[in-house]
Amino acid sequence: MKSYKIGKILENKEIAKDIWQMKVKAKLESQPGQFFMLRAASFRNDPLLSRPFGVCDENKDQITFLYQVVGKATKIMASLRENEEVKLLGPLGKGFDLKKDKKIALVAGGLGIAPLLYLCKSLENKPDFYAGFSDEIYFVDAFSPFVNKIVTTVDKIDHKFITEVIDTDNYDLIYACGPNPMLKALCDKNTSAEIQVSMEAHMACGIGACLGCTIEAKDGGFLRVCKDGPVFYAKEVF
Repeated sequence: MKSYKIGKILENKEIAKDIWQMKVKAKLESQPGQFFMLRAASFRNDPLLSRPFGVCDENKDQITFLYQVVGKATKIMASLRENEEVKLLGPLGKGFDLKKDKKIALVAGGLGIAPLLYLCKSLENKPDFYAGFSDEIYFVDAFSPFVNKIVTTVDKIDHKFITEVIDTDNYDLIYACGPNPMLKALCDKNTSAEIQVSMEAHMACGIGACLGCTIEAKDGGFLRVCKDGPVFYAKEVF
């Protein structure tokens, strides 16, 4: 049974409007696509539930998260400073299935960019990177050393989604993370590429016990995003 571990904040800064990057000193050895349930040590019982965050990057003793300030818990997180502590449960869930000798694309929608950096750095072949945003572009420069090219769209400026820009038939394998409607649009467009998707869902426990993150599988059954995912083959869910 996993238990919460303590991590010390090394850096916590706003990198775009309401988008924050937190670096934590902790040796936790996750795989690309896995996530942690995180809470500030000061949460106590308010808010009661921890929040799930995918691993953005990791090295020997440091883990990085991206998060958006949208409610009470993330507002508390944004108030934390260097040397304050957070509690981490994980790594949890099933990550990306890494493949060799493939022509690969990464596709991100908004904060779905977060888990793709660690994935990108773990691939043997450099992928192409596509990222769509609603209002402003952020964090894409971190991908530059690890990809062949970067293609971006901003909905309010370009009046198109990133799924309209990518030609899925140019790739053998696509890794994608973002809002579920974006993932479905990508899969509906695809005719030949293998696609792995990191799904979004509200989570309470993060370990598969509460069934709060259940989604319908393509075969009519049900899957738990926290335990069976968050990464799925698209053919399982779309």
